[in-house]
Amino acid sequence: MKLANTKRINEKIMQIESIRQALLMLNGTVTNQIASSYIIPESLEAIKADAVKLRENMDKNNGKGYSVEQITMLLIVEAVAAQLMPGNPKIVDMYMNLIAPESKVFDINEFKNNPYIKNIAFHNQQLGDYDLCTQNMAPYELMIYNIPQSNTPFYISIPRIGCFSKEFSYPSIRQTSIKSTWMSVTPNEVYTVQGAVDNAKGKVLTLGCGMGYFAYMASLKEDVESITIVELEQDVIDLFEKHILPQFENKEKITVVKADAIEFMKNISDGEYDYCFADIWIGIEDMDVYFSVKEVSRHMRKTKIDYWIEESFASYLLSYIWMEVLKAFAKNNHIELPINEANLPEEELRKVNYIHRLMKNVEINKPEDMDYYFNPKNIIKLVNKSKLIF
Repeated sequence: MKLANTKRINEKIMQIESIRQALLMLNGTVTNQIASSYIIPESLEAIKADAVKLRENMDKNNGKGYSVEQITMLLIVEAVAAQLMPGNPKIVDMYMNLIAPESKVFDINEFKNNPYIKNIAFHNQQLGDYDLCTQNMAPYELMIYNIPQSNTPFYISIPRIGCFSKEFSYPSIRQTSIKSTWMSVTPNEVYTVQGAVDNAKGKVLTLGCGMGYFAYMASLKEDVESITIVELEQDVIDLFEKHILPQFENKEKITVVKADAIEFMKNISDGEYDYCFADIWIGIEDMDVYFSVKEVSRHMRKTKIDYWIEESFASYLLSYIWMEVLKAFAKNNHIELPINEANLPEEELRKVNYIHRLMKNVEINKPEDMDYYFNPKNIIKLVNKSKLIF
């Protein structure tokens, strides 16, 4: 990376770095607690009462925007943030101002009327070690409902937080031997898959079966001719074919192929399918799997391919891009950074090296160039143009 040594760029880097570390620590802890379902309020009625008062004050001052339910949710998040950052209300306020605009309290009827949730029954069905059932989400139980928002002033990924104001039941598959949820259809699944459903048309290929949510929703579209599901795990195939697929209105559109997704992609021709949706990873911790699919699909031009939560992967890489910026800044200003890459775990070092190679020929000549490269969509473009192997 070539970083111009200008006053404007240096001032921007120092301003961001002075705040970014505290926000990163707060954001990481809050995000992990929500993702682990650790944040369920104990004194909910008291929080609701405070929310009503705040909403009344907003009304008196012609305030607009947030409902009592949204304010309740945000007060829950704020209480957690304040515990994590005692004595630093400025950082907490800054964080809440980033969280609030994308927060949602879901309409329970909207999700009850989701075609999959409405039409696919999951009651009292078992297959081996797996139990198809419904689970309950408590009122104001916080969740991350979509890919993070990353176009923020401090180049960090802020979670999109949501909840229901009433108890909500959702379909899931539990592995009974370890008493753990294996798969589920929550708002996160609905929101993160919707773009792929919208894009699906013609002959569709999907890598990964899961609970068949994408396949079902895509099969309802008139412009979807067929859907081929590639799935390696026989248990997943058995669950799907025995309990879920028979409930599809358009089951004749579905074909299931037992195969390794990456090997399958190596053996199909460009244009054999009109659209492909890749979804064989659990989350951003499976970055190597995501890159493996992208790399094996580079020859595809006629087949449109979408990758589940791709912007989340790009958002995750922003921290490594910031490290490249800091290294270039330190070199320009003869500063020694307290970073010893040799001590990083192998997987971390792999990401550091990949981003170093990806950004090698990037030139940042003005602060606006930094804004460009800290937009996940632009990082995806850079990855797509590159022939690098992760």
